[in-house]
Amino acid sequence: MQIPKNIEIRDAVGKTVAFLSPQADGLKDVYADCRLNAESTLEFLLPANSPKLSEITPECQIWANNKVYNILKPDAIDVVRDENNKLWVKYMAVERWNELSTKYNEPYISNDPNIPVPANLAVIIVGGGSDLSGGLYQVGTAAHAMYAVLNGSGWSVGTVDVTGIHDLEAEKISRLELIKTIQEIWGGYIVWDSVNKTVSLRSNNTWQNYTGFQIKYKKNLKNITRTQSNRIITKLYPFGKDDLDIASVNGGVKYLVNNSYTANEYIGIYRNPDIENAQELKDIATVELALNCHPRYLYRVKIVDARVLPEYSHEYFAVGDLVDVIDPDVAPESPKPRIIRYKYNIFRPWECELELGDPEERFVESLKASFDTSSFVGSVFNSSGRMSGYNVQDATITNAKITNLEANKITTNIAKITTAQIESLIVGTNVIMGANATISWSQVTDQPTIPTLPSYIKSTYIDATTVMSPTIVGGTITGGSITSNSTITVETDAIVGNALRLYKSNLPYAIFKNDSTSSGEGILKIGQETTIGSGVTNLKYMHIYAGELYVYKDLLVQTSIKKAGYEVATENYVATALSNYYTKTEIGTILSNNYYTKAQTDVAIDSVMQDHLDQYHGGG
Repeated sequence: MQIPKNIEIRDAVGKTVAFLSPQADGLKDVYADCRLNAESTLEFLLPANSPKLSEITPECQIWANNKVYNILKPDAIDVVRDENNKLWVKYMAVERWNELSTKYNEPYISNDPNIPVPANLAVIIVGGGSDLSGGLYQVGTAAHAMYAVLNGSGWSVGTVDVTGIHDLEAEKISRLELIKTIQEIWGGYIVWDSVNKTVSLRSNNTWQNYTGFQIKYKKNLKNITRTQSNRIITKLYPFGKDDLDIASVNGGVKYLVNNSYTANEYIGIYRNPDIENAQELKDIATVELALNCHPRYLYRVKIVDARVLPEYSHEYFAVGDLVDVIDPDVAPESPKPRIIRYKYNIFRPWECELELGDPEERFVESLKASFDTSSFVGSVFNSSGRMSGYNVQDATITNAKITNLEANKITTNIAKITTAQIESLIVGTNVIMGANATISWSQVTDQPTIPTLPSYIKSTYIDATTVMSPTIVGGTITGGSITSNSTITVETDAIVGNALRLYKSNLPYAIFKNDSTSSGEGILKIGQETTIGSGVTNLKYMHIYAGELYVYKDLLVQTSIKKAGYEVATENYVATALSNYYTKTEIGTILSNNYYTKAQTDVAIDSVMQDHLDQYHGGG
């Protein structure tokens, strides 16, 4: 064993910026403290006037005795005035795996084919899902989960030899918390290598590091304390996920018994909701019962680390190793516990303290946690495994852990309900369609029959005020106005309720207007207006406002024709008036085939008669 000469300070990118030593810099009280499955720290004091203080920045790296530390933590630096009135700066660093506490799996991890896109910062790694390791590890193992969690963090997976296929589901927790969660689910010991940035998870059964190191009375032992725990369990009921029990693999019996220490019955309940296999549950429960059916011991010892002496330099131990405790008075059974804590002075390594636990310490702690929470579990969950909403406080429960959920009210800000989770949804007045909401026609049941549009209809557009289509067919069209840019063809009758107006360039060609009349007669006005009363049997008037009226066939008038308000003499009238004097041919010659008004005809007749008297009677 070699005593280091200094500790090394590197900047954030790994460049060496300073060395600190007791001789050159007044460095003192440099203690490293490492616990299994827990924190690893480094503390030291440096004079407050040291010029190297500026190199110890929040993002610096502190390399000491094959470990790398940083001070990215709360309560990292103290300024202390000692009893001699001297100022010191005390640094309290942590091993740099704590940097994983500020790293998250963004945006999420999921290998569940049923939840390909979970909520942000969610981690869903299930045993029956897809491979996230590129074939390196079996899906569902702790190694596979650790690979997925560490991927992209700068850290990698070391040795993982714990067994079991489990799911990992969590949300909004850091990568460091996820590593701790993996250890809690699969068991084992977390072993950090902060120099090479690897994480291992070692099984208690296979990780049996024993170098033969002894803690021995009258050799290196300064003092020893053995703490005995008499929490004894002789009958154990184990329960797994969804109240899984061991009856199916234990002869129909739901409990295990171990009376190797005492015949008395002490009942305990062990719960592990991460175990889904009955045989695996029984195997773990058997080991834990064997460890708790008798008193337990924890050893706290202070030793003189004699490895600095040549004759003991070959000895080696580290946190996690198994060691011999030889003290006939305090430990007469000569146990071989595991080192679970090692605290020592880096520059005076013979000053050290050890804490030693039983080889199955991980299971003891797990079982202790299970026992300690039994009352909580019993009060929160009912016999059916259901949790009341009143008992969920600041907790995250993944969907795989919920069989049934009952609550009077559930309020959420970002949660989503997938359609696969909704058996029947009745939409009432409490559902509002948003601006971007859509309904797929294929999801509409009892679809109404929609006629197939003819092929000549290429497109139809309908909005609040407009219908646009090449052809519209229907029974009745009701509206304010109809505008057409082409010919309108009426194959039967066109019934106009008031007026039919023919325009061109905003000037009227003809207006046909229906005015009410009670006399059974109507007026037809061409060029301005047409008034034809309802129930008209005869056309009483026809006003022609054009310059000329051309009639290409006979114009039949039953009574009279007027010109400028005066009645026009008809052929019958003239013939009757002149029949006593002239023949029809003579009358036509006299009138020169022109029409005259009745007054004009009377004047013409008088003139003709006067001429007749003068010619034949010598005047009259």
